[in-house]
Amino acid sequence: MTEPAGYRVGIATADITPPVGAPLAGFAARGQHTSTGVDHPLRAVATVIDDGRTDLLVVALEWLGCYDQAPRLRRALAERTGIAEQRILLNASHTHCGPAIREADYAEHGWIDEDYLESAIQKIAHAAGIAARHRYPAVLRWGVGECAIAMNRRRPDPVRPGRVFDAMLPHPDGLTDHEVGVITVESAADGMLRGIMINYACHPTSRSGLRIGGDYVGFAYDRLEQDFPFAQPLFLQGCAGDQKPRPEQAGADVFGSRTVEQVRELGAELGEAVAAVIRSGLTPVTGLIRVGSGIEVLRTEPVDRATLEAERDRPTASFRRHWAEVLLDRLDRGVPDLDRVPFELQTVAFGDSVAMIAMAGEMTVEHGLRLKRDHGERFGAVFPLGYANGMVGYVPVARQFEEYGYEVLDSNQRHLRTGRYLPGTEDQLHDRISRLLAPADPGSARSSD
Repeated sequence: MTEPAGYRVGIATADITPPVGAPLAGFAARGQHTSTGVDHPLRAVATVIDDGRTDLLVVALEWLGCYDQAPRLRRALAERTGIAEQRILLNASHTHCGPAIREADYAEHGWIDEDYLESAIQKIAHAAGIAARHRYPAVLRWGVGECAIAMNRRRPDPVRPGRVFDAMLPHPDGLTDHEVGVITVESAADGMLRGIMINYACHPTSRSGLRIGGDYVGFAYDRLEQDFPFAQPLFLQGCAGDQKPRPEQAGADVFGSRTVEQVRELGAELGEAVAAVIRSGLTPVTGLIRVGSGIEVLRTEPVDRATLEAERDRPTASFRRHWAEVLLDRLDRGVPDLDRVPFELQTVAFGDSVAMIAMAGEMTVEHGLRLKRDHGERFGAVFPLGYANGMVGYVPVARQFEEYGYEVLDSNQRHLRTGRYLPGTEDQLHDRISRLLAPADPGSARSSD
């Protein structure tokens, strides 16, 4: 006998695999190239949930990120579903073997496949429309398990005390978040498992090369579909900014690149961890849906003309020279607010059962761990989501700023920012999240600003 349904849910999936020959996003070292084949198809999964008062649309897709295409995708989704844009949550798996879709990819790759991009957006919107139209009474349940795929990649540099290596190297003693968060969707009519939401924090970068694929995420889907053939899995990437799949060989000095079969094994490991959570017994999700959203304007360190001119003129990495040239041009043209970065935050609370916290950046793992500490007493489960909506690149925690490394400075220069974020950035974001998650006034179903 099933429990009374507190929600209505619709789920639909779209194949968003790009055509072979289109450029891939994620590994800058590829330079200008064309993809050469497909290791695994890519998908987008649209899930609509309502409590009778508030509609929520969650779209999980196997892209590097939505970046500057997020407004375009959200508009298409809102037009197709009738769900307001601020109640649409986008989360990318961050595969580095998916399509190049950003405006910045024109400079990096020479072109992007605009026909593919428009087609993919319409496919995703079509799937979301199906999910919105075909909802059914459902019971949601949550649980938490463990999976040890992820390893920290910010290894301390003994030659520079207090700093990390510029390269991304295995750091087995570094912080990780091995929790796997799970939400299941059961049909209230027959108890059939129809959907599985998965939250885990790890870059899907165990494989490189020029072949299209979703890395361990797609293979985790395959594993779950073996056990639960009527359920559509959906992966929500966590705070994985400094997390990478562990090396194939324990104790290896570098991460290396895995074979397809080795990536399949990683995906199966995650899929089996999720299945174990489901079989261990889950807790019902209860309560009204409350969606909050807001924009925080982050600040970066100022940079002066002399520093930029010196960087432009000395032998240096090409991306730093490009950074200096672009910022000098912007200074010459009087472009304002070069040190400002609009950053979207979005929260979804199901009563006091589950909180999803979506952040528009590559958040390092300590953001997720802090969110679980700060809000874990109030909520049964906290799902921190990075790579959400119009993501803007890496956002480290304050402790990491003096360590430097790719996530702190190099990435910001690649994104043509003036420098590191200011030290108060971490607290600025977490304070705003706390306000968004604050209990609503009695009788209010949503909070959005």
